[in-house]
Amino acid sequence: MDSPDILPSCSNSNVTDSNDSGNLRPLKSQEDFSELRDQAIENFQKPNLPNVNVPEKIIICLDLCYDNENAHYRLADGSTYRPVKMLKRVLEFFVYTKHAINKRTKFALVMLKDEPCWIQGFTNNPKDILSMAEYLSPEESTSETIDFQKLFQILKQEIEVPEYSQGDCILPPPYVVRMIVLYGRSNCVPQIPQDDPYFIYLKKQFYFYIDILLAHEEDCAAYKCEEVYDALQDLDNGYSYVYEVSRNATKIHDCIAKLLAHPLQRPLQKNTDYSFGCRY
Repeated sequence: MDSPDILPSCSNSNVTDSNDSGNLRPLKSQEDFSELRDQAIENFQKPNLPNVNVPEKIIICLDLCYDNENAHYRLADGSTYRPVKMLKRVLEFFVYTKHAINKRTKFALVMLKDEPCWIQGFTNNPKDILSMAEYLSPEESTSETIDFQKLFQILKQEIEVPEYSQGDCILPPPYVVRMIVLYGRSNCVPQIPQDDPYFIYLKKQFYFYIDILLAHEEDCAAYKCEEVYDALQDLDNGYSYVYEVSRNATKIHDCIAKLLAHPLQRPLQKNTDYSFGCRY
């Protein structure tokens, strides 16, 4: 389930298709073409932003619910971790590593259970975040949906995003804000209110980013893994990094490591290349 392209597939009947005689079927109308063009411009015309490692304010949205209490991640040494415990483990790796890269990085913690709840305000002390995360206990997921509108209401109260000015685009902002959603449920589909005024505002901010790591059950046929993944995609404004992993301890660590990249210094996810160069 790789992150899908922003533009619709060319198999979309609103764009082009071929009939039995081999002729192309044109767009339905000029309006359809204009909409497609506007989508391309909006999603792929990257703004001219300073490529600087300015401090980040990172909001960690930690999901504390699980679907299957018998599910485990197994490490190479034979030790096992339950899903929520593994999310806490990779969170610890991320926070300490990010803090080592830039000690001015600040972290905040939001708990995801029946609804989002702001737990810890911004701090540049990793122990504050990790001790609070360790204190929070997991619980079995019983809901079929979770409404993210409450999350946007919380963000509106707790964060301030630096303004982007076209005239001052070469000047770095004082900081950027990033929200990282560590989601671990496979049967609870997030409800992302696309008409929420503050969410609409956030999606237009060049110094605000949302990244997603979905850790789902292995048997996707028995769960709603694809529905959950598709729903979380609605958080993406075109610049997000979105990863999904099942019960694979190595891959979940790889994914969280990829999220260490600074939003102002990384390419679009579809253009990333983590392979090593050839040796001569």
